[in-house]
Amino acid sequence: MIVPLDILLFITLIATAILALHVKDLLAATALLSAYSLFAALLFAGLSALDVALVEAALGAGLTGVLFIAAILATTRHSEPRTDPRRRLVVIPLIVAFVGLMLYASTDLPDRGDPDAPAHTGVATEYIERSLAETQTPNVVTAILADYRSQDTLGETLVIVTAALSASLVLARRRDEGEGTEAT
Repeated sequence: MIVPLDILLFITLIATAILALHVKDLLAATALLSAYSLFAALLFAGLSALDVALVEAALGAGLTGVLFIAAILATTRHSEPRTDPRRRLVVIPLIVAFVGLMLYASTDLPDRGDPDAPAHTGVATEYIERSLAETQTPNVVTAILADYRSQDTLGETLVIVTAALSASLVLARRRDEGEGTEAT
């Protein structure tokens, strides 16, 4: 990727993170965090880490955003029930169309186990053929993750540990704040 575009993406990441921290509306914060994940995915793609970019876009922006919005809607009190039959008339065809589109898109995927599939014709063949001789590791998956992609794997592990520690700190702080107040 072009260096000015990298710099622009990095500045956008920082600005989006700052905005997400300072916005008061939970739905707006969720949208900003999803946008942050998409910008991070673009940055990862520019760094040729396409697998990380895909996971970030799918989980960080997609799944996490949907789960946050579902949690917000489930915990928000509404003055009147939201069971409008017209809403179902719109939502059900959209779901059917989306499922149909996904099924249609899946017809273009290679057959399961096809040795001529694009995933099997690239660098994977070289890894499989050379891994034992180069790494002295009998398991091909371990050789790829620990020897060829060790820094990437270490970075992903660091992200998971950081997320777990952050969640633990937030939950511990919330528990400590709850113990200091008495119910009246």
